Amino acid sequence: MINLLTFLRKKSEAGAETCELLRVCEYRDRRALQEDIRMLRDEYRAEIIFKRSLPQRYCLKSEGDFLLTINMNEQDVISLVTGLGMVSHFLPHMRSNCEFLWRKVAKILPESSVKFGKWLAGAATVSTPVSEMDAEIFRLILEALRERCVLELIYKSPYKNREEREHVLAPWGVFFREHAWYLLAGKCREQVPYLFRLSRIIRAGKRPELEFIEPPENYSQEKFTSSAWYVTPGDLAYKIKLRIVEPMATIVSETRWNPTQEITRLDSNTIELSAEVPSLKELSRWIMSSAPYISVIEPLELRNMVYDLAQKMMNLNAPR
Repeated sequence: MINLLTFLRKKSEAGAETCELLRVCEYRDRRALQEDIRMLRDEYRAEIIFKRSLPQRYCLKSEGDFLLTINMNEQDVISLVTGLGMVSHFLPHMRSNCEFLWRKVAKILPESSVKFGKWLAGAATVSTPVSEMDAEIFRLILEALRERCVLELIYKSPYKNREEREHVLAPWGVFFREHAWYLLAGKCREQVPYLFRLSRIIRAGKRPELEFIEPPENYSQEKFTSSAWYVTPGDLAYKIKLRIVEPMATIVSETRWNPTQEITRLDSNTIELSAEVPSLKELSRWIMSSAPYISVIEPLELRNMVYDLAQKMMNLNAPR
């Protein structure tokens, strides 16, 4: 049955003739083949249809509840269990699906490996918050991505006047960074992707009647999103240079913050970090979060931003 399902899956819509199934899956006769097909249909709810148009053939529409077995060592099991635990954390809308899958696989996997995998998943996610979002909206966005379908959404940003705004756009991708999921999308044939935080989308719906807006020819989500210091991606518009002292110098050296970064050790207590970034705003907030160990060498605009933020913090936290 494993060989039969694997082969039918491979043949996809084309299907396979009886003689081909007998030969490839090594059945001794037609009766044995038909018995397995009957069992897969009745016991495991697999949807295997027989097309009578010439050439007559079997096609697999759904594998039902039959679990194709594979050889797995202990590390494979731990990887599977750990990944399942992390999926349920970082994709909250799939939590119930993960729990249902747990109940299936827990019976056939070694208990010790399952426990260790669960612990490892918890260790990786316990201190990583994930912003709340509407599960149905996330599902709809992923569907639109697969179907290349235009979306209409209502978005509420916490900035400016915080009003709800309607957007019609084509989804180009989603990514997770800094405790939240983001949508990259194009609109009005513009070549620059727009960024939307999923937790701020109030409503969304598909607009299949509208023409899908294609991304630029050289667009790459991985390349685009990696340009960000934290969240905000884009073209590398600013060259920055920071001077960082210990203990922050060691902490910064341990992490790849940006693909363009270069770190130079000036002395035993100081490093200099150079990079090209698309946004200065989030970088200024990161510098503030690392106070008082980072000073801005260039550009002057970034230095002024940090100074203004420091002044506001002093005003908000002045001694009473």
